[in-house]
Amino acid sequence: MNNRIFLPLLVLTISACTQPSQHPADAVYTNARIYTVDSNNSWAEAMAVTDGKIIALGTADNLADYTGEMTTVHDLKGRMVMPGIHDTHIHPSDAGIQKQLQCSFLEYQLDAALAAIEGCLSELEDGEWLRGGQWNDGLFIGAEGKMPKHILDEIAPNNPVFLMDWTVHNGWVNSAALELFGIDDDTPDPVGGVIVRDLETGEATGILYDNAAYNQRNNLPAYDLEDRAAALSWSINEIMQYGVTTIKEALVTTANMEAYAQLDANDALPINIKTSLTWKSAWAKTHDDEIALIDSRDKFASDRIDVNFAKIMLDGIPPTYTGATLEPYEPSEAFGDNWRGKLMHDPEELAADVVALDAKGLTVKIHATADRSVRVALDAIEAARKANGDSGLIHEVSHAELIHPDDVPRFAELNVAAEMCPILWYPMLGLDWEAWLGPDRKVWPVKRMVDSGALVIYGSDWAVVPTPNPWPGIESMVTRADPYNDGEETYWPEQAVDLETAIQIFTVNSAIANKVGDTSGSLEVGKDADFLVLDRNIFEVPITDVGETVVLMSVVGGQAIINKL
Repeated sequence: MNNRIFLPLLVLTISACTQPSQHPADAVYTNARIYTVDSNNSWAEAMAVTDGKIIALGTADNLADYTGEMTTVHDLKGRMVMPGIHDTHIHPSDAGIQKQLQCSFLEYQLDAALAAIEGCLSELEDGEWLRGGQWNDGLFIGAEGKMPKHILDEIAPNNPVFLMDWTVHNGWVNSAALELFGIDDDTPDPVGGVIVRDLETGEATGILYDNAAYNQRNNLPAYDLEDRAAALSWSINEIMQYGVTTIKEALVTTANMEAYAQLDANDALPINIKTSLTWKSAWAKTHDDEIALIDSRDKFASDRIDVNFAKIMLDGIPPTYTGATLEPYEPSEAFGDNWRGKLMHDPEELAADVVALDAKGLTVKIHATADRSVRVALDAIEAARKANGDSGLIHEVSHAELIHPDDVPRFAELNVAAEMCPILWYPMLGLDWEAWLGPDRKVWPVKRMVDSGALVIYGSDWAVVPTPNPWPGIESMVTRADPYNDGEETYWPEQAVDLETAIQIFTVNSAIANKVGDTSGSLEVGKDADFLVLDRNIFEVPITDVGETVVLMSVVGGQAIINKL
């Protein structure tokens, strides 16, 4: 496809009122190239804002009467303006804790990872937990046959160690941690998890998949509220630097909700927050705690926080053979030649849960990374539609990466959003889909889903991915190539979409999934003044430059939260 997108002809949008406002605007942004992402993808050159709402769009001359003595006029000198970005799947609570309170590293070589871990150990007392991440399986290549737990034992003989991998699905622990967890060679795998064992001896290796890791994570010492709130504040500040104006945290426990409440009480939430409350998740303290949070969720709601979302984990991920597939994975020594992964919930139980949550007014996000789990998720949502009628809630399949062709039209039919993470749909080190799924099953069918009429939405999944920056994801959605090295290698390029479609996914589509499509996601009269000023017109530069876009100004509800102009 052509990697250059040319600027469309200027289309001016004006206020529905035929007469100028009787009162000057609070602010006018003029001499700009404003991409509205309305139904016509219109462009304007000026915008007036009052009380956090857009009151007019059009030419500079059209909006001249909106300028008064008290109006702040921003001359944007021809810069591009577009709606703020909605991230529908992100983990700021855990990202903040990981980056601010734990031993944080992302290394691809074992020696470098161990050096980072040793540096963190030097700051601990004997017996104190070392926690952090993010490791990957490649670390153990060339480890001379040592079990992962023994690698840690050598450098941490006096401290229990718990390290999550980069996917945040798998834990790496040492012998001391296994002993404290009560895990030995005879401990059965938990539901939805795997205790990885030596293929010959059956000995626990120190690697824990999915719920085997999550269950133990809850046994670790808790961080106090002040530290959690400070870490969350750091994450939110990091996120908003890239032009994200609304987020949906994808796994929210009571502890996470308390941190949000503290920031909200201190007027320290500059962006809009949606919280997906956990349901039957090993990340929660107990299921009773989850029920109590959902039943009392309204006490955490505010103008900044919408609590009417829930999250269910249905499977693991294909790279560890824990995603639930319809057909077997490629043969492997560990899993044989007829392995299809496992579901974390019985399909009938899942359906009953989605029916109940839908009836409570909660939009349900279901983590489903493989084609069987996607089908079971859609079946559960279909059961809710039949039991409750059309609630109007747009439930979501999270990480809708591997979808059987028969299930593609069901997304639109059931009004289900397909949430996709762009940092994973281009060739990158460590992601060998063909090795796991074979040559015929491919992932991230973005264009196919768009063409089907499904609501395709964006979720970064930070800190599973190394940055909450959406711009490389926008670029790679168009190129299907690595945005960080401008490589020529692409992954399933037939599923590329054009730049207009990519922007729609990151803005208005995701705003709809966040339940604010009528007030956000596009720049139109009457909508919230949530918008960005960019350092480049992304329609006038080569597509391979879009990933380097810098946000010069970010405005939420008419208030600038970033201003580098």
